[in-house]
Amino acid sequence: MTWRDSLGVARSEQPSRLQEARHLAVRGRAVSAQFQNGSIALFPPPHRYFYPLDYSNNLKNIWIGPKINSQSFPFGFGIRHDPAGDNRYVPWFNAPPGTSQQLGLFWLLSAEEPDQSLQEVARLTREDRFAPLPGHLVFSSHYHVEHTRELLKAQAAEEKPDANKASSVGRLPSGGSYRIPTRLQKPGFVRVFRQQGIDIVHLAEFHSGKTPRMTMAQRVQRLELLHAECRRLSDKKFLLLPGEEPNVHFGGHWISFFPQPVYWVLNRPEGVPFAREHPKLGKVYHVGGEADMLRLLKAEAGLAWTAHPRIKGSTGFPDRYRDRLFYESDRFLGAAWKAMPADLSQPRLGSRVLDLLDDMSNWGPPKYVLGEVDVFKIEPDHELYAHMNVNYLRLDKIPRFEDGWQPVLDALRGGRFFVTTGEVLIPEFMVNGSKSGEVATLSENQQAKVRLKLKWTFPMDYVEIISGNGKTVKRQRLDLSNTSSFDEKSLSVDVDLAGQRWLRVEAWDVATNGAFTQPIWLQQARSR
Repeated sequence: MTWRDSLGVARSEQPSRLQEARHLAVRGRAVSAQFQNGSIALFPPPHRYFYPLDYSNNLKNIWIGPKINSQSFPFGFGIRHDPAGDNRYVPWFNAPPGTSQQLGLFWLLSAEEPDQSLQEVARLTREDRFAPLPGHLVFSSHYHVEHTRELLKAQAAEEKPDANKASSVGRLPSGGSYRIPTRLQKPGFVRVFRQQGIDIVHLAEFHSGKTPRMTMAQRVQRLELLHAECRRLSDKKFLLLPGEEPNVHFGGHWISFFPQPVYWVLNRPEGVPFAREHPKLGKVYHVGGEADMLRLLKAEAGLAWTAHPRIKGSTGFPDRYRDRLFYESDRFLGAAWKAMPADLSQPRLGSRVLDLLDDMSNWGPPKYVLGEVDVFKIEPDHELYAHMNVNYLRLDKIPRFEDGWQPVLDALRGGRFFVTTGEVLIPEFMVNGSKSGEVATLSENQQAKVRLKLKWTFPMDYVEIISGNGKTVKRQRLDLSNTSSFDEKSLSVDVDLAGQRWLRVEAWDVATNGAFTQPIWLQQARSR
């Protein structure tokens, strides 16, 4: 038996040496068995198999050996979920009555050695990396790594920095300095993101019930350190951006994102002005309610969106505030997508939010859905990729932290991106020559040409062209089940869009990995 441990080191064991079943923390979610004429590798659908978790720890899903679960088999190998999950919550699997839950696995049969078959499996997820795509940058959002709080805690514990390293002292935006304990100089989460090929990461720090009650001094201290660390950990190839999940004033849970460092307090005591000047940092805002929050987003060109909509702390949102001024504002982007809850009867991931994207598109003002990951601590030995999705923004260059990152917010606000689990890419999507986030003009007979280019690793299953008229949703499925692995295809489809207001596309493969575009908005041709 051969596998790679959670850090990627090759491991093997002779079956005869195993007296009982062992549970393994592996990289790549795969194990391979040697046979006389080759090897067989076993692996699950890389994303669908895993239910959503707050922590990405490797839970040792792979097993090898005899007598698994007290059964009498002399030897076996496979994959399973621990019924207790991660011992914190009931796993987020949803199996509605009357549905057929698909519990499929993949087998790769090879004439090669086990190590080679594991390499072939790794190719299907590009070795758990997100491929570069010309004209695009890889952007990922919603991480509660709490690096700032960990740094403050380490400083309070007087952990000694390495005096021989110049990077053990950082510079604050106000001009002061701060200590960086050695273990936090190169945080594990940054190493993981870089290894995965992610260009830009948007954090969701200070996810604590104490944050809304903090004073100006407490908030400024934390925000200044957050901004300093984001700048220190960014370079020409990687951009780490500050962000929060404030969860105040709007209702439900939501994410904030500004195009430059912004200092703001989540409360506004009586008599305190909306904005006041800090002697070294400039404006500090006090936000005491819904109107203040919208005012801040407008003043600093920020964006907000609903986190994990229609579930958890956002149950009922954004539906319950869809008629509020802040939602109708262009400062409110829309919502974020994650495959939660997991439902193994569905032919796609995350139907909850995909349906919301259709609803929001029918409601009125242009709204978009970006991918979110929503996990906490991340280390190199974690199983993060299974919980990942990313956004491919139509941007050519990573902004410098020092110059601000307005182009990132512009790409989001303009709908210039697609979301993917990584295996399926959509390099091109147009309706009558217009791209996502743009307005396409229909011909006089209400027809449109939908052009789509796909690249994939697993064989594809289907593409769905989805459109809406402000009230209902129409779907047109294109069967791609005759495709093979590691291929690409260009599609050109004539679509009748009579009465339709918007159109978007989803693409899913045989492992239920997928990608979806943002809407293209439709207008009728002007009569001559």
